[in-house]
Amino acid sequence: MTLSPEDAFDLQTRVERGEFSSLEEAVAAELAELNYRRAAEIMGGGDKLESFLDELEAETVNPEDCVDAETFFAEMLTDLKARAEAAGE
Repeated sequence: MTLSPEDAFDLQTRVERGEFSSLEEAVAAELAELNYRRAAEIMGGGDKLESFLDELEAETVNPEDCVDAETFFAEMLTDLKARAEAAGE
């Protein structure tokens, strides 16, 4: 990645002021901000992006709500076999 001398100077100045702990952190923060602005533009504004992110966060799966797949399918197979036997199959 290449920065203009002005951008490099600005970021280094911000690091020296203590805004960032390193130049790498400063560049990462600026890239994150750029990505956020692009996402906001795609979504039609910052409010819509934040609303969308809130919805995603609310839909997060709680691991306690998950079922062990092996146990689930074993129980389902047992139930299907019992139904088949009851139906004379």
